[in-house]
Amino acid sequence: RCYCGENVPDESQRAVAHECLGEVLRILRQVIGTYPLLNTVEMLTAAGTLISKVKGFSYDGSTEAQKKDFEKAIETIAVAFSSKFIFECVHVHVCVSVMTAEQVDVLLQHSEGGVDSALFYAKTITKYMKDIISYVDKRVALEVEFAKGLQRLYQSSKQSITQNHMPMMSIYSLALEQDLEQSGGVQQATTSILTHSFLQPLLHRKQEHEKKRREAKERWLRAKRKLADAESNLRKARQLYVARSEEYEKARTVANKVEEEHAGSTHKTLDRKRRLEEEARSKAEEAEATYRTCVADATTQQHGLEDVKVSVLKQIQDVIRQTDQILRACTIAYYQILHVQTAALPVHYQTLCESCKLYDPGQQYAAHVRDLHLRPEPPRVYRFEPYTATGAQQPARLRNDSVTDDLQQGNAEAPPTSAEAEHFVLTVCVPPSAGRGHQAYKSCGLGDVSKPSRPLSAGTLSSSEDVDDQDGNMASFEQSVNGIEPGLTMTTGPFRNIGLSKAAKTHRLRKLRTPSKCRECDSYVYFQGAECEECFLACHKKCLESVAIQCGHKKLQGRLQLFGRDFSQALRDSTDGVPFIIRKCIQEIESRALRMKGIYRVNGVKTRVEKLCQAFENGKELVELSQASPHDISNVLKLYLRQLPEPIMPFRMYNDLMGLAKESLHAETPAGGEEAKGPELADLGARTDPKVLMLVEKLRQVLEELPPANTATLKYIVRHLRRVSELEQDNKMSSSNLGIVFGPTLMRPRPTGATVSLSSLVDYPHQARVVEALIVFQQHIFTSSDPHPVSSSSLTCQGQVRGEGHSG
Repeated sequence: RCYCGENVPDESQRAVAHECLGEVLRILRQVIGTYPLLNTVEMLTAAGTLISKVKGFSYDGSTEAQKKDFEKAIETIAVAFSSKFIFECVHVHVCVSVMTAEQVDVLLQHSEGGVDSALFYAKTITKYMKDIISYVDKRVALEVEFAKGLQRLYQSSKQSITQNHMPMMSIYSLALEQDLEQSGGVQQATTSILTHSFLQPLLHRKQEHEKKRREAKERWLRAKRKLADAESNLRKARQLYVARSEEYEKARTVANKVEEEHAGSTHKTLDRKRRLEEEARSKAEEAEATYRTCVADATTQQHGLEDVKVSVLKQIQDVIRQTDQILRACTIAYYQILHVQTAALPVHYQTLCESCKLYDPGQQYAAHVRDLHLRPEPPRVYRFEPYTATGAQQPARLRNDSVTDDLQQGNAEAPPTSAEAEHFVLTVCVPPSAGRGHQAYKSCGLGDVSKPSRPLSAGTLSSSEDVDDQDGNMASFEQSVNGIEPGLTMTTGPFRNIGLSKAAKTHRLRKLRTPSKCRECDSYVYFQGAECEECFLACHKKCLESVAIQCGHKKLQGRLQLFGRDFSQALRDSTDGVPFIIRKCIQEIESRALRMKGIYRVNGVKTRVEKLCQAFENGKELVELSQASPHDISNVLKLYLRQLPEPIMPFRMYNDLMGLAKESLHAETPAGGEEAKGPELADLGARTDPKVLMLVEKLRQVLEELPPANTATLKYIVRHLRRVSELEQDNKMSSSNLGIVFGPTLMRPRPTGATVSLSSLVDYPHQARVVEALIVFQQHIFTSSDPHPVSSSSLTCQGQVRGEGHSG
């Protein structure tokens, strides 16, 4: 640490501090160069913090807090260095001390109780594997319970959270779908863990490990028992040998003594002593031979035990290594499954976070009010009626005349009664479609009244007339609010009291009579099903809430393979050369999502997109898109174009288009040798860059080779994209952004063996350049009549489109 006196100038203090910092960094660089293991994120972060503290330190008037921060930075780098150094030293020591398999076997062979230690470790591994299996099994059970809880939460919260025009509804709807996908992923991962990846292989290995361990233990115990028996025989033989040798020595001593003392006696006594000596000697020799045999046998058993020890230790080590390999492979597979299962979650949450930032407060409320289709409220006119003493008392009348007629006829009316003078009379204009309960709050113009209301005789209506008018008017009012035309709304039979989608309300539903396939979820319906009396659409009761196929009032055709189908086959029912799915998606987006932020850039929910694609294949033109999210609709459009066997701009034109784009981008080379970006694609009229005009003219000539249907479809799409780009201030989708999105969709090279070739990745900027030119100069490139029914100006003058659109 460097401390400077108060009388040292500030610049001198700064210079000294920077010099000391440079010395510290030089030393640190040398240490890291000598010990590369110290080059860690923690070390570099601490060094960076110290550098920033030194450079940002206030040398003229530092506070105690700044000094403490400075000292803390120094201590942080010291702690990071010391802790890492100690850890790496221990780690290196451990790594160096790890022995090879042969060294381990040799060490155990020459150690007392080595085999027993190896067998005990192998037994401990068996118990350890049992504990691991128990842990993973219990954890998997918790994951399954969590997944089931998520599914239950999804089912219980779906209806309440996915209400139209609620703030952040699309965010929480997407979160619900992601929770459902996560629960499905958890269940799939659980099945994989239980069957293939972890539990079953580990259980099998545990049994095999225990079996091999027991075999090795039995071999070792048998060898030890044989050696113990040999040692026991050796001890007994030695004891017998010693006893017989002592007897022989005693007999020989006695015989020699008798021979010396009784030299003149008879030979009979001496012979008897000599005979006893010989017997003792023969027994001693026999005991010696037995003893030597036992010694040799014990030696043989000892050598055999050593051989068995080597074999058992090698077998135990092989078993342990195999178990380690299986355990490592199962552990890697287990955590790889968990990684795959959870890796998408941070991306999902980040997507939700970024989507929340695009939400403008109050936009859903504005969309809700706009979709109510409220009529203008009529003015209320209060008229004073003077008191009169003659005439019977009459109740106030609700007049059906216009305000002007009331004012003109006021002088011609009879004088008011005394009862009428006690209150004011409210005169309003009631449209015939409004219910009685809304007469004082709904309004209409003078030309809106199609028939006069019935006059009130005696101030009341009959009960039957009242109920009829109320039911009819309220039905019309509810239909207008829901966006369904009164002529298309049916009673929906026995399913009138459940939540129905807009498309479901167009069907005349009855209970399903025979098992059929649901047109919504593509599974069979056996019980609690619904069927349309006119088009015979079959659907689950729960699927009526989301079905998107409207009634065509004739029998619904079978499922059509739409995605991945040849473009020429998709034009069989088209009158203008544009496939119905392209026209329907674009019309829906233009009607309510041209101003939506990130349209075509933000992806929809995968499950909803798949259901929408299935609905198009089942219902074709009858698909109802008003309740679908615009992002889902845009995904369907891009998916259809991307899955065409041959793109709208065929393979044979790809090289010509890429050549034009490359020529445009590299028309000029800067003096510095940098890569040219090409002139900006902007329609400036007479001031447009000549190189850009040349690109547009060549592009128009190339597109003249397109078939008529391809030309009509491309023209339809490009003019729609032009309308999107004209609202760039709202949707943030410029022509260049749309070119990036639609470049690989409208054109691509002829497929090769690789999924995505390197050349196609390199061509992405060129593809975007071509599409951007088509959008900017679409009026110059496409000069024929416009097949699109809606003009750009009329779309711009439509009602303000909600920021989130329909959040489906």
